[in-house]
Amino acid sequence: MVESKIEGVEELRIKLSQLPEGFKKRAVVIINRNAIALQKYVRAEKLSGGTTADRLAVRSGKLRASIKLLKTEITEDGVEGGISLGGGLRYGRVHIGPRGQVSVIKPKHGKYLTIPLEAAKAGKGGQGPGRGSARGGPWGETFVGKSKAGNLIIFGRLRITKGKRVGELRSRIVPLFLLKKQVIIRARIHPEELIAWIKPKMIEDFLKGGIEVG
Repeated sequence: MVESKIEGVEELRIKLSQLPEGFKKRAVVIINRNAIALQKYVRAEKLSGGTTADRLAVRSGKLRASIKLLKTEITEDGVEGGISLGGGLRYGRVHIGPRGQVSVIKPKHGKYLTIPLEAAKAGKGGQGPGRGSARGGPWGETFVGKSKAGNLIIFGRLRITKGKRVGELRSRIVPLFLLKKQVIIRARIHPEELIAWIKPKMIEDFLKGGIEVG
């Protein structure tokens, strides 16, 4: 859920809890409308295009699809609703967090993390079939070598997956996985910035609906 102790958010919640029932139903409609707008904004502006300091490129599309609408409900405390960010995705938490959040990822087993390169990525992110890990996938005759930059890389030959030569290895050797002892990931989707984007729009809608929030 997009929640943060941003200045003004708690006050807004308190005012909503004090509304008469008729106004709470009106607030449900407003919150629903703004939650949809925020969901579209996150998917289009934060999870599409290339990777920048505050945007992530699409790889499998799972993170973008995980931006879900929450059911808007009238509760004892007022009206609750919004969106969930990265729900159900373990890696979502490293990409979503306050500005400045840094996560260090280390291997749970073995000495190195195996980071898929283009030929080993699944779906739109790669050129090959891209299903499997460094120890099991559509490739054969793998070996570890060093790049010109001195990085350890698992190289291999992809298996042919279509046509008469299905199962045979391609002749060209390609880099499959980058080996790293750890990686540092900075959060790029910041809940406080999302709240700052949607808050003035919500306040304007509340005022138009006759609900005083300021």
